[in-house]
Amino acid sequence: LVIRPSGTEPLIRVMAEGDDSAKVERIVNDLVGIIANARSAA
Repeated sequence: LVIRPSGTEPLIRVMAEGDDSAKVERIVNDLVGIIANARSAA
């Protein structure tokens, strides 16, 4: 799991890999939601 700011765009990049692609996708989507909520609350 890697979470980092983009070097070229005003974005936060969330990247992950694992054996269970459905689980990885679910975790990444959850994290993207958490980051979006935190950003809108700031």
